[in-house]
Amino acid sequence: MPTLIMMHGMTGDASMMRPFAEKVLPEGWTLLVPQARFRHPVRGFTWWRYEDFEADVTRRRTLSRRELMDVDSSLSQLEKLIAEEAPLGPLVVGGFSQGGAMAQELLQLPIADRIVGVVCMGTRLVRPMELRLRLNELETKRMFWMHGEKDVRVPLEDGWAVAHTFESAGWSVELIEHRKGHMIPVEHHDALKEWLTTFS
Repeated sequence: MPTLIMMHGMTGDASMMRPFAEKVLPEGWTLLVPQARFRHPVRGFTWWRYEDFEADVTRRRTLSRRELMDVDSSLSQLEKLIAEEAPLGPLVVGGFSQGGAMAQELLQLPIADRIVGVVCMGTRLVRPMELRLRLNELETKRMFWMHGEKDVRVPLEDGWAVAHTFESAGWSVELIEHRKGHMIPVEHHDALKEWLTTFS
């Protein structure tokens, strides 16, 4: 059976993500809900620290060098966690907002060969060029994509850029565009669980 790795967004933590992850987890699967390593100055944790948390940082197109170093540090943390706690076998990696960005970044690691599916909800690309190159090296897999049309934190166009990147690489992408904002609407939880169940 696969392992689901579901990651929270900026200002969240593992305890906030776990109830949702448990709700969508197919029977018999292993679940890992990692917590980001960096403390956010206001609340919760963050997978990378923006240099200026006060600005409208999530609208910026590119991350700084230091922010990308944080991404790499978080990837090392996740790689260690997976090696220690995930049974050998297929992985489905996903997350919301920053967590969804980290799910994409996991494809850069050697464990990418074990990843059979990626879940991206309300998220953006972090290193688009590097990701496109990596997707060309990997076998095509499947993605579950969800984004809100009223998302002011991560604009819908940034979300569509994720979906298009994976579709262009030949991935099969399940698309849900909802009418809400930066959130995971409860009415779409069952759709994700149904999608995950197809891997069992």
